[in-house]
Amino acid sequence: MSLFGALGASVTGLGIQGEALSVVSDNLANVNTVGFKRNRTIFSQLVTSSGLSGTQFNAGGAGIEIQRSLSAQGALIGTDRSTDLALDGNGFFVTVGDTTITNDTPRFFTRAGSFGENSLGFLQHTSGTFLLGWRTNSDGSIQDIQNPEAIELQSVGSSARQTTQLNLGANIDAESSIFDLDTGAAPATIDPGVETDQGIILANLDNVANDLTLADFVPPARFFDSQGDPHDVSIAFTKRGENLWDYVLVSDGSNIVNQTAGTNVRIGSGTVEFNTDGSLKNQTVRDVNGNLSPTNELTIPWAGGVEAATVDFNFGDFSGGLVFNESDLDGANVFVSQGITSVSIDESKATDAGIDATQPFQIHSDGAGGIFIVNDPAGANGGPFTSATVTIPSPLLESQTFEFDNGLSITLDQGYTVPAAGQIGADFSATTVLPRGTGSGTNGLIQFSSPDNTRFINQDGFASGTLASVAVDEEGFVIGAFTNGETQRLFKLVVAVFQDPAGLDPVSGSLFQQTNESGAPLFQEAGIGNTATVASGSLEQSTVDVATEFTDMIVAQRAFSASSKVVTTVDQMLAELLSLR
Repeated sequence: MSLFGALGASVTGLGIQGEALSVVSDNLANVNTVGFKRNRTIFSQLVTSSGLSGTQFNAGGAGIEIQRSLSAQGALIGTDRSTDLALDGNGFFVTVGDTTITNDTPRFFTRAGSFGENSLGFLQHTSGTFLLGWRTNSDGSIQDIQNPEAIELQSVGSSARQTTQLNLGANIDAESSIFDLDTGAAPATIDPGVETDQGIILANLDNVANDLTLADFVPPARFFDSQGDPHDVSIAFTKRGENLWDYVLVSDGSNIVNQTAGTNVRIGSGTVEFNTDGSLKNQTVRDVNGNLSPTNELTIPWAGGVEAATVDFNFGDFSGGLVFNESDLDGANVFVSQGITSVSIDESKATDAGIDATQPFQIHSDGAGGIFIVNDPAGANGGPFTSATVTIPSPLLESQTFEFDNGLSITLDQGYTVPAAGQIGADFSATTVLPRGTGSGTNGLIQFSSPDNTRFINQDGFASGTLASVAVDEEGFVIGAFTNGETQRLFKLVVAVFQDPAGLDPVSGSLFQQTNESGAPLFQEAGIGNTATVASGSLEQSTVDVATEFTDMIVAQRAFSASSKVVTTVDQMLAELLSLR
């Protein structure tokens, strides 16, 4: 009978509207719950078979389904804790119920990313579970992607690393006076085969090392050995000629094997050459015995039982190529007594002119105020190759650079006088230096007419350190900052994605468990594909909107009242029916 159908339908209405009100109540109760996703009620019609004939209607009532909108993105709100985490996009944080992970260890999934370090150093969720991640190498590569682990920070430390590279950026004042080189100084001890003029230059640099006030510019640096002990080093620059500088690396003897504490020790030296526009043209590095390094690396024998360090000295980009060795100073003193401070070459022009850099060079005088340069004087490879003659003013009133037609150029000191006709300067040779880059030569050392100024001195070594703080970047890397100033990637968070996240089963503590409906989780890296990125120092707010819930509550209350009225009406109708006689 339709009255009983109406009564049954109204009873279902009372039930589902009461359940809808319960959903509203739960939503409002969790309006401030981090990562909470609003529940919603979906009503569906219940139809009886007798109501399908079209001749008689029998009300079936309504059913209800509760849906959780787990794919909805909540707003992110900033916090003052770096271990408060939020996901922006698709996925869930993964937590485990035990720090020792086996096949039976329960895994949970959450959008509520409030984590903190517990007494054992594990990142622990407010539910008491532990955050899961992959351990990484220092470069961020994952060590074992098949076996993520509970993130633990207490045992993390930073080992010492010795300095292997020094990068220097500075301006050297182009107006500095030329250093008064003592050409009669007793040559320093040098290796056999190293030109004698280097011994004299090194002797002068030893004087600078003993009295750093003689230098024009002395930027300091701090190196670290393989055990993390610091060693202070000074880099003292002196101007040998226009656009040409010597430098000496100086450290206290206590830092160097078999040296005396309290005395300054030369541990290396070299030259820097600039173009006429002040950009870096070339750089050389020599060891303590005067040997030229083709790669600008220097071996430093640190004291204290540690291994010797090989340090790459990078003063900026330059084109590399042919570099002229400072000439032999025995006999005809080309670079000093004759007032020639440097010789350089444009390698492309020299190649076009037939220059053979494997053969010696000589400087000749034409006896009429001019000089020219001869390459391969013995004709070993088809030479000699002779440059055009360049006329030199006599006497020279200021230091000047003169260019020859075959790519060679020469810088002469003020007061230089052209030698007599036919006089030949000592042979000098060129060394091929590997290119350090193709830049303009202004990203490191430069030479402008402005005061000496250090822009940066960077080196890659550090002492050992302990973990000071952690942060998480948007790719999910847990980054440790250590007391020695180093930062290092330690872990990468696991982000789980599901085929049907709405099928997850909620459990207490803002956690979910997988079900057959959700499917198995796929462990992904943050920010790859459609996977969420991570926001550190943030939490995801609840997706509950109070205004919407109040509206739904009013609708549910009115619908409940309406259903109750139907029950009352049907009851009255049945009473009248039973009272018929």
